[in-house]
Amino acid sequence: MKRLVAAATLLAIMPALASAQNADHQPKALGYAFLGAGTHQMSPTAGFGGEVYVFKGLGIGAEVGVGGLDIHGDQNMMIGVGSADLSYHFFPKKIRGNAAPFVAGGYTLFFGHNAGDGEKDVSPDGFNIGGGVDVFATKYVGVRLDVRYYGHGGRILKYTFPDVAQFSFVAFRIGVTFR
Repeated sequence: MKRLVAAATLLAIMPALASAQNADHQPKALGYAFLGAGTHQMSPTAGFGGEVYVFKGLGIGAEVGVGGLDIHGDQNMMIGVGSADLSYHFFPKKIRGNAAPFVAGGYTLFFGHNAGDGEKDVSPDGFNIGGGVDVFATKYVGVRLDVRYYGHGGRILKYTFPDVAQFSFVAFRIGVTFR
């Protein structure tokens, strides 16, 4: 009789144990690492970042990366990029949390020897704006696809492009994301 009661109890609670995913569950934070291509000889790009959600899909994040890792002839294009961003992730209920399109943008700090550090007329400040989608194959790990436009009003890459008054580039990135 004890075995019958135990088996009936186990069968009764099994659906609750098996249903570990909640379609309405929204993550509290995520981290990611990326690699990609960039325009204006700023390829490849690489970096990592993270976001914390403060209200529904609205998030605050930061990322650190580098662009122009390749050397073109004797010209080193490498420049460091650090960003503090606001983002908004859309969590549509139709796709049950497996994909989350997003938009992001904010302040960007360009650094390194190509950023014009130490020059009086060159500011390392800039901005970024972009968007993409996080596609989750499992509950915690997924793929991140996004595009970012980085703008700068000063003369970064002054050693490579001494006559360019403003420099901007677009980065096409693919990465892995964790929540």
